[in-house]
Amino acid sequence: MKTIKDYFKIQELVCNVVYEKFGERSWKFFDNDLLETLLVIREAIGKPITINNWNNGGRFTQRGLRHNLSRLVTSKKRLYLSPHIFGKGIDFDVKGMSAPEVREWLVDNQDILPYKIRLERKLAGKPINWVHLDTLSEPKYPKVYQFDC
Repeated sequence: MKTIKDYFKIQELVCNVVYEKFGERSWKFFDNDLLETLLVIREAIGKPITINNWNNGGRFTQRGLRHNLSRLVTSKKRLYLSPHIFGKGIDFDVKGMSAPEVREWLVDNQDILPYKIRLERKLAGKPINWVHLDTLSEPKYPKVYQFDC
C-alpha cells in the first residue's frame, strides 16, 4: 500500500523556515484527514501535483502549512484563521489540468474522497488559477463545498 510519503516530500508541504527547524518531523503539523484525502486524489488522478516547490528552485513557498511569522500571515489586517495554519489546507496545481478542470474532477469523483472537502473558486471576485482544498468542514456542507472569498 502506498503512503503520502511515496508521492510527496515534506518540503513540498512546508516552507523552508519550517523545514529548517523541524525537518521530517514537520509531518506532525498536518491533519490526517487532509493527508489521506491528498493521497486518494493523487492516486486516482494519476498526475503529478505541485504544492510548494521552493526546494527545487521554484517560487511556491506558502501553498501548504503557513506559520505564524510568515509574511503572508503577518500582512493580514484582520483575523486570519486559514486552514493553512492548522495543517488542514493546501493550494496546488495538477500537471496538465487547469484549476477549473481539477475542481470539476473532484466534484465528479467525490465518492472516492474519504472526507468532506472545501474548494475555493474566487478570491476578491476573481477566479483563481490554482486549487485550494481544505478539510475544514461543517455538517451542513455537501461532500464537496465550493466557496468564494
